[in-house]
Amino acid sequence: MTQTGKYHGGLVFLGNQNGSLDRFSRIVTATLEDYGHSVERQTLSGPHEARIVTSQFHVKLTLDPNPVCADHTARLDDAAGLNRGKKDTRVRVRNRLVISLCPVSEQHDDRDVTELMLVVMLYRMVDLYASEHIEWLDPNVSLTIDQFLGAFANVSPRRVRGRQEIVYDNGDRFAPIDETAPGLAMRYDTIAGQKPHIGEFGLIELTDEEALALAFRSDPHPDELDGLSPEDRAQNDIRRLTSWAMTGTLAFVSAPVALSLAAVNLARGEDFRLNTQVLSLTGALVFLQSSGAMASVMSILPM
Repeated sequence: MTQTGKYHGGLVFLGNQNGSLDRFSRIVTATLEDYGHSVERQTLSGPHEARIVTSQFHVKLTLDPNPVCADHTARLDDAAGLNRGKKDTRVRVRNRLVISLCPVSEQHDDRDVTELMLVVMLYRMVDLYASEHIEWLDPNVSLTIDQFLGAFANVSPRRVRGRQEIVYDNGDRFAPIDETAPGLAMRYDTIAGQKPHIGEFGLIELTDEEALALAFRSDPHPDELDGLSPEDRAQNDIRRLTSWAMTGTLAFVSAPVALSLAAVNLARGEDFRLNTQVLSLTGALVFLQSSGAMASVMSILPM
């Protein structure tokens, strides 16, 4: 095979060609997917041509219904004029399938793996149809079925694992996390030059004095830290104090509204914006009610 970036495979088989191209296309698709190449497009360009496209390969299948490949023994008998009365009256229909496997990028192509895929395709096709000979990598290199099977005796369609099986087997290379975590932690401590908790793993048992100090701590627990800077924390305290001051002021204007706002502050936390809006709205309504404007507006509305 010349280095043209194309892999050639041929198969001369006997039988009716109806539906054979579709079967061959399915074999090529299954083989590509077994090797991890997801098929993006599969089309039949006509009764004698099909194309399968993946992200890394383009495969073209061409079916020749009239190949020039008569039986060698029959040609010798015809030339010598022998066995004319013993000719089989049945006509054996021969068909020739040509496989053109083209990698998208020759730089990233692994020739051994690509040839192995071509071998598996031909193996599966031989199992499907009664074949006469196989063309391997070159149209002029013709192998009988016995020669082909003998040359690739260690390769079989049944030995080729599917993609799911390959992924499943690779999963056994990694040990469970529970077994590897202590070793990785100890290795990190060794590299860092420190061994916290004297190299022991698991929950830390606190003494009575440590538990009491933790219960009556003045600083917040690390899980309760909000990440605010001292300036932002001071501004937050001022807004909270101002919210309660507005709630107290609102008690002189409307006690029921002030009680409701105090309950909201206790349940959801102090919201400076909410307190400002409630105080402004309540003050406006009380002013309108005391000036008689509210009564004028209510008299205008159709009730």
